[in-house]
Amino acid sequence: MEIIKVCPELNVVMDVDSGLIAEMRKDVLVVDLNPIEEEINKLEKLAKAFENSLDPRCSPLKAYPGREGTYKIGGMFQGMFFGFWVTLAILVLVTILVIKTNLSLIGL
Repeated sequence: MEIIKVCPELNVVMDVDSGLIAEMRKDVLVVDLNPIEEEINKLEKLAKAFENSLDPRCSPLKAYPGREGTYKIGGMFQGMFFGFWVTLAILVLVTILVIKTNLSLIGL
């Protein structure tokens, strides 16, 4: 919101956006809320993207078109990755325990 002083001696100003001419008052503070509104819109967009990240069928915020289901595939691979390593660790522990308890398997 821009204000132009039409007549500073009489305190007459004009609002550029609306074309309204009025008297300038000392007890009224004029604040431009457009930058705040833009920041609120950005936050709403990020909040919506965060909410969509909880649904595996949605695509991420800055993803290319056709990337729906990224979260679903990522969750599946994450489960397989950690499942593989946990299973491998359990098999190694069981193998060590079997060898320790039954030394005849290795010929001692």
